[in-house]
Amino acid sequence: MYFHVLKGLYLKAILFLALSMILTAHVKTEELETYWSAEHVNIDGQMTEWINKPTHYIEKNRVMLGLRNDSENLYFLFRFNNQEWVRLIRMSGVTLWLDNSGKGKKDFGIHYAGGFPPPDIQKPGREGDGGFSDNLTPEQKGRLKLKQESTVEQLTVIYKKSKQEILIPAGGSKGPAVCFDSLQGIYTFEFRVPLKKRDISDFTIDAQPGQKISLGLEWGELKMSDHERKREQMGGEGMMPPGGGMDGPPPGGGGPPGRGKPAMQKPEKQEIWVKARLALPPAE
Repeated sequence: MYFHVLKGLYLKAILFLALSMILTAHVKTEELETYWSAEHVNIDGQMTEWINKPTHYIEKNRVMLGLRNDSENLYFLFRFNNQEWVRLIRMSGVTLWLDNSGKGKKDFGIHYAGGFPPPDIQKPGREGDGGFSDNLTPEQKGRLKLKQESTVEQLTVIYKKSKQEILIPAGGSKGPAVCFDSLQGIYTFEFRVPLKKRDISDFTIDAQPGQKISLGLEWGELKMSDHERKREQMGGEGMMPPGGGMDGPPPGGGGPPGRGKPAMQKPEKQEIWVKARLALPPAE
């Protein structure tokens, strides 16, 4: 009897350890090359300062990442062409976690939401990137532009251990800065995070050149509050389930009697982690 109890406990311990290993290995950490930035980097969602600079393409996730730093700031580039991802980020935002211990901890992060148009809308004055605005009348384009400009841009500093969330301007007046842009179906996020405080109100990663750090990107996990916020921004319009309106039957004959609304597929959370050693200035 005693032997069987011990055997059961042993098997449970083995299963728990195996499950922990699987969960831990679910998100692979990539090694990212970084380099010293000798020029000023404008946080505008453009590739101007990244052309002909080292970047890292992660085949599994199909994203391009770039990392550079100077003596004051860390600059991070995040690019992809997945329209479903940008739709989810529009609804719930994207979080960049920064860990100065290099261990992938989710304690300090910045969460960016809003501030950019849907993926099928082009910016005024720019050639179409596969959207529909080329076919709009000037009046419709004007209304569309006003709707885009009314989208709220939010940047939130997160301290997970102390359960603090602090809303700050996205332009960098409090340290971190984020900007989004899209062109021809490619979506670009640019981040800037100070290494050290320059002002008492700054939010920083608290690291220095030569130090090993880890960074994590997280997006795609929708909460009810995200859905409700998006409906408010769209003027009460919700997400339409496949096959018609929220309460109506799908076109082409309805559906089997007794069934309710079609279930919406829950989006899958996306997460990418990288490790890097901050670059040192070149020897003079």
